[in-house]
Amino acid sequence: MDDDSNERNFSQEPALNPFDLKMDRGYSKQDVRHNMNLSGLVDLGAGFTLSGVLLARSGFPYTPVIGFDTQNDGNDDNDRAIVNGRVVERNSFRQPNFFNLDLRLLKAFRLSESKRLDLSAEVFNVTKASNKNFGNDAISLFGTPLPDGSPSNPEAGIPLFAPSTARFGGPRQLQLGVRFIF
Repeated sequence: MDDDSNERNFSQEPALNPFDLKMDRGYSKQDVRHNMNLSGLVDLGAGFTLSGVLLARSGFPYTPVIGFDTQNDGNDDNDRAIVNGRVVERNSFRQPNFFNLDLRLLKAFRLSESKRLDLSAEVFNVTKASNKNFGNDAISLFGTPLPDGSPSNPEAGIPLFAPSTARFGGPRQLQLGVRFIF
């Protein structure tokens, strides 16, 4: 729990009132309830090695916002959504769970006492998990509530983005490699 996770949205201040952060007490932006990281390497013999990395965790919290400046303070990121007639608290909703499995198969060919050729095949995000979320700022645009209290934005609460290819959890990829050791 905190009142500010010390990671700013570089365009705006997400606090309801930056002079009174007590109103923003809630789950930290990095609050993960369950987290599992496994890695292993198995020598299969005949120069083959299999290795893998598995990451699984529960979802990060996020804050639903209206998506436009209703307070007239020049800031869209601190106008919280109204759900069931109440202004939602900071980081009161959860993004989906995260799962990623990467595997690598390597075949080593001994060419001489000091020389070796390695061929490798790596598959990233083997299970093709979508791992969608709301990105670094962890906000979701809900819009103003409809008469029945539901959000006016049809994409409210639906994660839109997947991690980039530079991070765990991006799209499924295959990478082939050759390494000569001398």
